[in-house]
Parts: sequence; C-alpha cells; structure tokens
Amino acid sequence: MYIKQFDIKNFRVFDRISLFLNKGVNIIIGENNSGKTTIIDALRICLGYGKPDTNIYIQESDLHLNPSDPNEYNTEIQFDLIFEIESEIEKHCFNDFISQDQEHPELQTIQFHLKYALEQNGRKRFFKRSVWGGDNEGQQIPYEALQEIFYTYLGPLRDAISGLKPYSYDNKTAQLFNKLTKYRRGEDTIKLSEEIKKSLAERLYSVFESDEHDWRHILCEGKSKVNDHLEGTGILEKFPQIEMNYVGRKFSDVVRGIEIRRPIYTEPVEPRLQKYFEIFQNGLGENNLIFSSVVLGDLMNRCEDPELEIYNALLLEEPEAHLHPQYQNTFFEYLSTLINRGLQIFITSHSPTITAKSDINNVKVLQRQGHSVKAFCFNILTEVDYANSNRKYLRKFLDTTKSQMFFASGAILVEGIAEAILLPTLSRKFINPRKIDLEKNGIEIVNIGGVAFEHFAKLYNHDDEKKRLFSKCAIITDSDPTVDQAISDRATIAQGLRRNHLEVTLATNTFEHDLFETSEANKTIMREVYRNMHPQTQDLIGNFTVDTLMEKLKQNKDKAEFALQLNDRLMREEDFDVPQYIKTALEFVVPIQEVAPAE
Repeated sequence: MYIKQFDIKNFRVFDRISLFLNKGVNIIIGENNSGKTTIIDALRICLGYGKPDTNIYIQESDLHLNPSDPNEYNTEIQFDLIFEIESEIEKHCFNDFISQDQEHPELQTIQFHLKYALEQNGRKRFFKRSVWGGDNEGQQIPYEALQEIFYTYLGPLRDAISGLKPYSYDNKTAQLFNKLTKYRRGEDTIKLSEEIKKSLAERLYSVFESDEHDWRHILCEGKSKVNDHLEGTGILEKFPQIEMNYVGRKFSDVVRGIEIRRPIYTEPVEPRLQKYFEIFQNGLGENNLIFSSVVLGDLMNRCEDPELEIYNALLLEEPEAHLHPQYQNTFFEYLSTLINRGLQIFITSHSPTITAKSDINNVKVLQRQGHSVKAFCFNILTEVDYANSNRKYLRKFLDTTKSQMFFASGAILVEGIAEAILLPTLSRKFINPRKIDLEKNGIEIVNIGGVAFEHFAKLYNHDDEKKRLFSKCAIITDSDPTVDQAISDRATIAQGLRRNHLEVTLATNTFEHDLFETSEANKTIMREVYRNMHPQTQDLIGNFTVDTLMEKLKQNKDKAEFALQLNDRLMREEDFDVPQYIKTALEFVVPIQEVAPAE
C-alpha cells in the first residue's frame, strides 16, 4: 500500500492543499517558505500517530493564519491520508480504515483521518484530538493496526555523528541490527530469532564473567576503586553500592556499542596495520551519506521482512545538504532504484540538480503567489492534458538551468540567447515609468533554444487550476513575417497557446529588428556597437538600415556576441527604448502592484 493522496487543512502556511502522490519517489520542490517542511511535519504527525516515541506535536502556533484577513480565526487542523490498496493482507489489517466508492463499491481505499480542534476550558486552552478510519467520523481504529505503519525522518540539519555514535539515545546503527531477522554465514542464510539473539549475547557475556579471562578481574579492580571512595565519602552503612558491567546481557545492549569507522588504507593490508578515521573526522557530506545508508539499510530490511511493518516511508529533507552536484546525482539516482522495494519516499528539495534528474511524474511543485500556496502535481495530468511526447521533451531538456522555472515566481520563455542576455538589462534600466529587476522579483528567463514552446506552455495554460502552475509565464517570440503572411504559421501556433497563466507576445518582425526600429536612439547605439565589432566592413559605414544589420547578423552568425556587446554598452547608457511587446510580457509576469523596483 502507499499514500496516493494527502489533504491538509489549516496547518501553518496552508489553508487547504491536496497532494497527489506516487507509489515510489515523490519530489516536493518549491521556493523557500513554500511549505515543504510543513508537508513533511504533517506526514510525521500522521504516520507517527499511536507510537510511543513520537517527538512532534500540534501546537497552537500551527494553526493557519490568513494574512489577508486579520479577523479570520481558525481553530481546527485536519489531515486526511488516502492509501491505495495493493494486497489482501492490507485489507485485513486495516479493515477498520476501508472506504468504498459510493458509485463503484468494488473500488476501495484505506483512509486515515486526524483532526485537532482547539478548545477552551476556563483559562486553559487545549487541542481535542479526533481520529477515525474510512468514511465515517467516529469510526474507531485499533491501536495494533497503527503499529504496521513505520517511517524514518532525516531532517535537513541531520546530526550524523550523534545518530551513529555508539550508545547514543537515537542510535541508527543499533536500530538496524535490532530489527535483523536473518543473516548470512558463507552460503547459508540463518534465521535470527529472539532465542538466537539471546544465546549470542549470553555467549559473548560469558567471556567477561569467566575466571579464565582477565576481563572479570580488571572490572573488579576498577569497581573497588570507586566503591572505596563511596565508602570514604558516605555515611556509615548508608553509602551507595554500585555494580559494573562491560555491556548489558541483551542482544540490543551489545549492538548499541557497534562503531562505524572508515579505513584509511584502501589497498589490502594486514588487519593489525590498518588505521581508521572516526566518524567525527569525516566531512559533513560523507557522514550524511553514511548516516543515510544506515537508515536505508534498516528501512529495506523492514520492507523485505513480512514479519515487520506493512507500510514503510522515508521522509528526507534536502538530500543535497553538504553534497556536491555529482554526489547529489548518484545519491538521488540510487534512491530512485528503490521504488519497487515497497518503500515510499518523500523528498523535499530546492536543488535544481535533483529536479533536473527526476522523473517529471514524481515532481510536486509548491508555489506561493500573494498569500496562497498551491501544489502542482505532474502525475494527475492525463495524456490529453500533457502528452507523453511533451513529458519526454521536458525530461530531455530540463537541465539545472531550465528547472529553476519551478522555483521562480514567474517565467519568461525566449527562443534564443540574445533575448536571454538582454532582457534583464532592458527591464532593469529602460522600462518606464518603472524599472523591473527580474531577479529581485524572482522571474526566471528560460532560453529553450528554439521554438518548441508548447512543451513548456502546457504547464501554465490549462483551464483546470489544479493542472497548471500557480505562477505566470510569458512567451516572447518573433513573428517572422513573409511576403504573404504578417506572421508565420509557427507564430500563429504560439499565439494559440495564450490563456490563463500564459501570455504570448510577438515582435512585429524579430527581436533584433524590433529593438533597432523602436527609436532613433536605439538605431544609433546598435549601429555603433555592431560597427565596432566589424570596423573593416564597408557596408556598416554610415547610417546602415535594419535590413543591413539583419543580413550581417545572419552572415556572420554573431547574434550572441552582438547581444553581449550591446548589453555591455547598455549598462553605460541612460536612454534606450524597449519595444511594446516586451513591456507587455514583463508586466504580465510582474503585475504593477507586485513589482520590486530595480535599485
């Protein structure tokens, strides 16, 4: 079974939000403070319900506050988990959680609901908790069933040293060994029952108690040193007596002392010559990988052993922490191989590297616009909404630069490098009466390197708001007129994409052509820049026309270099006029009431 839908109501930044989840890996991305950690904490509260060792609780400060209405006061938080059923044993174990579709009774899901209502009794304020399964509030659920749900949480600032330190409270290494139910010895697989664990521990402990070994006598000597001082400092016949042991007598006590070290010499050497780095001597990134691998070892053991939990989840925040991009790639790709092993993985990230490596169907985008946060889940898009050809294209071209559009407050799609180079300067210096700093406003310029806008446009223009990104996008492209057509067929197709969160603006001709023709000041500057690039070219002497410029740009294949040189010049200029179609695009993605001015 796996969580296929998670609904959250009135919890922190969310008033209401629904996440549609995948069986294996779920990548939750978004800008800072868009609710990624809130979702992970909500999962921790739900999946940890009924466990004695839970360490996260609902507080009054968790209630959602509406930033646009100070008079609104929420008193209830609710979480709804809907699990997809995959086996009969899941139905049997979670029978009290079963929900039946009203129109199609054969369609069943497992549902778990948790509600916290703030109440007041005199001067005391407290949360009243309600939990139920299935469709009917009040449907009681057995405590035993909740023990079939297990999760491990790896926070963004994970303390790998403490988590791997022998005898520490939350020792992940000991947790792994305590749950082992079998082990390999040569070619044999041996069942590790509780009786065998007890026998192994007793055999080990017998070494410390035997008179044949000096360990017992050494322990007695140390104990006498302490007891002598206790007797000397205490009151006669009232001073405390102590006992000392090397380790406890249980298997769990033994494995608490297991130490992880990294060998220094990688080539084979005699064991007596090998030396080791302690965990605290490693870098943060390497320790995070070791720590994560120990946790994954425990989780995989739980997934593979039918005697342990039915549902297992890994909640992982910011796996990119302390890892360079190549390590991020290999770590994430390995996690993706676990999707068929019975483990559901929830990852939060603001790493474009990880996003670019993800299967686009696994990505959930959180976006904040104004006071609202919405989720966009690729996996609910049908073939009609977003064809497989679109997905394949996006997967192929979604590199670390283009994937930044999912973290942005808005996006501008352009077809070439020239627009990508010049737009930030044009908007920051020459949009009048206001200047627009695209970076300050969180706007990402995406150079798609061609005219295949449809693959990106469909992410913004769907009529169903659940099936489009919350941010706005503008396409800036050329009309490319011909003798017979004012705008090309390609430009007409691009215009047909315009709706909802997508605007399409066309140059009357091409980008460079329209820049040149917008004003005499523009012509003067652009002539001087291109003339300086080709001082020996006779055709560029004097006031050459836009046709000459376009012909030379095509012949010399130096549009990118011209854009760079022009951008350098514009950084020093005070007057340059921006074509209206560019202004329209900028003002669509950055509405006037939201704009952050350029400094």
